[in-house]
Amino acid sequence: MPRAVLAALLILLSGGTAAADAAVSIEIGAGKAKSIRLRNLPGGGTIAVRIVTTGKLLVALLSARAVGSPQPGSAPLFRGVVERRLTFRVAIPERGDYFLVLSNRGGAEPLEVQAEIRAVTAPKPTPPGYAPRQEKASLSPPIQAAR
Repeated sequence: MPRAVLAALLILLSGGTAAADAAVSIEIGAGKAKSIRLRNLPGGGTIAVRIVTTGKLLVALLSARAVGSPQPGSAPLFRGVVERRLTFRVAIPERGDYFLVLSNRGGAEPLEVQAEIRAVTAPKPTPPGYAPRQEKASLSPPIQAAR
């Protein structure tokens, strides 16, 4: 089920939409970890994540490039431990695939985890020298000067 929800997130992002949301509920067994692949996130945008869990969980956000071929000195975009709830927002430095890793490797019991993910594309820059036409700049009628 998480794959279908994330597929919808990815389709929305590729269509030029300003924001896309997804929610996932999963169980992570004791001593196990799960990762959620986020495909084709836009560079310059942001991703906001909210995690709710029934116990202690390690959370990390990594680029697929860092997972595939780690470089010396590279670090995850985010790494933290959550006991019950955690919310974070991260800027996406470059377009590509990313992984949200949820690790219960140190846990003795399975955990119920809910993740809400919101990806927002960066606003398009205004072209240099752009100025809206005067009649389009305001929907209100022009103000008449007092006589």
